[in-house]
Amino acid sequence: MDEEARVGIFWSYDNKLFHHESSPLSEGVKTRVSIDYEVGHYAAWFIMDKRGILKKLPQSLRAEYDAIPRGRVVYLHKKEKFVVYHGDEFDNEQYEILLELFHLPPDKTIDRIDMHYNPLPEDFTF
Repeated sequence: MDEEARVGIFWSYDNKLFHHESSPLSEGVKTRVSIDYEVGHYAAWFIMDKRGILKKLPQSLRAEYDAIPRGRVVYLHKKEKFVVYHGDEFDNEQYEILLELFHLPPDKTIDRIDMHYNPLPEDFTF
């Protein structure tokens, strides 16, 4: 029996998937346009820190959830497709691994670069 497709979030580090978490599509948060994972990157980062997951990163990258590339997998009702949103450092190998981890059907999955998921430059000011 095929496993249910999932929605969720992930981070990349050193050109590899660093951490991912997800829930089955049927348990995702339903909105008018999509089904999404219930936890955002910001909140998940604190949980990852408490679990010791961030110790695998250099100290300089542990403070902020947006210090390393990240992404999200959502399901769009109208298109009846999943979308993998990620920054521009996400390569095809990571994409293929993510398809497998999240049980995403390749023919119903869209790959999208979204600059929001890139780390902020060190000299960025608000």
